[in-house]
Amino acid sequence: MESPLSTSAHRALQIDEVLTSVFRHLSPYIWERQVLLASPDGLHIDYGKDFSHLAADALPRADNQQALVRCSLVSRTFCPHALKVLWRTLPNLRPVQHLLNSMQFSYADLESGTPYHTFPAHIDTSSLTARKWRRYHWYASCIVGVRAVIDYNALEEWSDRGGPPLLPKLQSARFRLDPRSINRALRLLVTSVRDLTINLDSSGVHWEGSPLSTADILRAAARRAPATEVLNVTFKAPPKDLLPILPLFKHLRALVITGWMTPSFHEAIEVLEHLELLYVKLYWTHHADASLRDLQLRRCSSIKAFVALTLSEPILCALRMTEFPVLERVRLEVWPHASDATEALTQIMDTLHKHAPKLRSFVLTTRSAAKHGDRPPPRLATVLDPLLEHAALETLSVTLEDNYAFALTRADILAFAVAWPNIVTLHLAHAPARSPDALPPLVTVLDFVAACPRLETLVLCARFDCTSRDTWRDAAIPPHSLRGLFLGLNAETGSYRPDKTWRALAAVLDRCFPHLDVGRNLVRAAVVEAQTMELWQGVLQHLQDIRAGGRRSLSPEL
Repeated sequence: MESPLSTSAHRALQIDEVLTSVFRHLSPYIWERQVLLASPDGLHIDYGKDFSHLAADALPRADNQQALVRCSLVSRTFCPHALKVLWRTLPNLRPVQHLLNSMQFSYADLESGTPYHTFPAHIDTSSLTARKWRRYHWYASCIVGVRAVIDYNALEEWSDRGGPPLLPKLQSARFRLDPRSINRALRLLVTSVRDLTINLDSSGVHWEGSPLSTADILRAAARRAPATEVLNVTFKAPPKDLLPILPLFKHLRALVITGWMTPSFHEAIEVLEHLELLYVKLYWTHHADASLRDLQLRRCSSIKAFVALTLSEPILCALRMTEFPVLERVRLEVWPHASDATEALTQIMDTLHKHAPKLRSFVLTTRSAAKHGDRPPPRLATVLDPLLEHAALETLSVTLEDNYAFALTRADILAFAVAWPNIVTLHLAHAPARSPDALPPLVTVLDFVAACPRLETLVLCARFDCTSRDTWRDAAIPPHSLRGLFLGLNAETGSYRPDKTWRALAAVLDRCFPHLDVGRNLVRAAVVEAQTMELWQGVLQHLQDIRAGGRRSLSPEL
């Protein structure tokens, strides 16, 4: 009988397998398709660019590239393993072009009307040409990703008339289509492609005198790369009809669209049965398409994560008419052209409450074009009220820029603790409003954190009253695992010996939050005003002094 203490035997790795595993850690490109599908919230979004950078790391790690080159020169054993990783992802097609040139015959050379390379058996295996062809084929088979296809001239040596694929194992391709080489670029696609980026400079592109529409190009891409899982498309003009095209990508799991919202696009999303992640960056227009106001209700039954930039009237219409039964993560970048977007924000929250019952993470950035003037600032809790019924919420991040001040009371903050017992990140960044009501006392923060055991990051930019130190200086809460903290403080609190107040606050933070990271920049000064940022940085400096000099070196009473 087999002993209960026996373990299953594992095959010992060969030297080649060990080297392959080691060198893969030196990949110059970190981005992988699986990362995008697993954690879209962690992606950096550059507001000055389109979404094309999400599907491609344009800046490889130069130190890794240099290390791989050096390893390839160490020995014949190291060389192939290092080169396979170095050539796995190319920034463009120039290295391929150099290989073709070094073969001393064109990839497009013909013999009796047939591409030369289709008959390698007819070539003398001892010839220099055959050896160069095998050398090219080895390098080409290493290439899994091409991050940018350069201009028409880069493909001059490649035959338009058939033959084997230029890159037989390509999985990730990024195209900025050149009107003169559309067919040639599309021929790069093979059935192994899983990640595809296409940047269309116009809605209609002409090649050899024949018009190729956006639909024609996408249809050809779907035919050549039917297993695509991540599709990133940039439109420069409204596409006419996407409904019959997008469903051709039957295995699509992530869709990134930069361009225009159309009824056809809204309808096509519902048909994509496996779509999990939807990124949309919309061009804003003064006059929303009238047909968008009469959209039919759609049910996106598979989308788990949704990201939208430049949230304007078209996308608001689409959101109001879309149900997301399994949606878990939402990220919105809203740049309204009205002076006050409070009504639009409230509509967004209400839509998510009604149509996204499983929401766990919500990240919002927006701005207001004008101050509130003499009007009382709206309560942030009024905007967030619909989300208070989402008890499963773990991440809530709301950043309100450009004088978009909100009032936040003690009752609001404690209501958050009751509504979201599993909250991990609560990030409410806005200009601290001078509310006519009483400022929330500092002890409110300690009570809130104590009620949220999983909380890791807390940003509350309301003005907190730090007077009555006796109420918070000796607060009896057990040490909490909070790691990130930013609080808006009332400058008038410290009008009498302010440094004593801030040192006492630092001592409380040191005792209650021993793992607090004082080096994290959680809020920009442009959002919360320079004075608010300066006050908080002063408190953190006191905390650093306490930790540097020992826990008891600075007494709160000093």
